[in-house]
Amino acid sequence: MKESTRMLLHYITGLGIVVAGGLHLFTVFLTGPYLQNLAFSGGAYSVIEVYRNLMLAVTLELLLIFVDYHALNGIRVILIEFHQGQRWERGVSWILAVAGILLLVYGTRTILIANALA
Repeated sequence: MKESTRMLLHYITGLGIVVAGGLHLFTVFLTGPYLQNLAFSGGAYSVIEVYRNLMLAVTLELLLIFVDYHALNGIRVILIEFHQGQRWERGVSWILAVAGILLLVYGTRTILIANALA
């Protein structure tokens, strides 16, 4: 993938983090009682209920995807700035791609497990 395409995706995911994060925070914290939002169980707006709500689970998944790509691409850019070279760049890109896939799988698994508890 070209560097310009990677950076365009980086900017898009940054904007996606702001939008999905804002939507998530608005839905969680402004639609229910404050103290129930902070509880881990027991209320309709507790933390585990956030995972059980399909709309909020979707926003969590979007946040996971956006933050995963955005953060790991930022780390990739920093590591490439430390050391130049085609071999180094390819190695860093592959290692971070595998790490990103593993993080995405683990995070999605967590969301699905919590959602299935409903």
